[in-house]
Amino acid sequence: MSTTDSFTLLRATAAVERLDVELTVHPGDRQRERTYLVHRAALADRAAPVLAEVEDPAVSEEDAEGTARRLLEHDRVHGTGHGPVPADDARWESDARGYVRQEHAAAVLDEHDQEQARG
Repeated sequence: MSTTDSFTLLRATAAVERLDVELTVHPGDRQRERTYLVHRAALADRAAPVLAEVEDPAVSEEDAEGTARRLLEHDRVHGTGHGPVPADDARWESDARGYVRQEHAAAVLDEHDQEQARG
């Protein structure tokens, strides 16, 4: 893993921690909860191969799959997906982490567009 990749994961970890604090301060805010779930699941997905170097790979894989399933379930219940393939599509049953990648890409694009509109 390159130093840049390490810094990218570190920044993503810090961002997820900030989102977790915001969610604690604003409990019950479904939009904040979804934002947290998207970024937490994406971080778990991206960090799994790196963490496998320092811990039992099953631990990081289970975390990535579990957080992906939490996001998928959240979007199914609340109809809050943003990507082109809806959460209730059957393909996600066998590829929850693929759903995370789709939703994280959509979230990053949305965040970029919001920053452009402000700036």
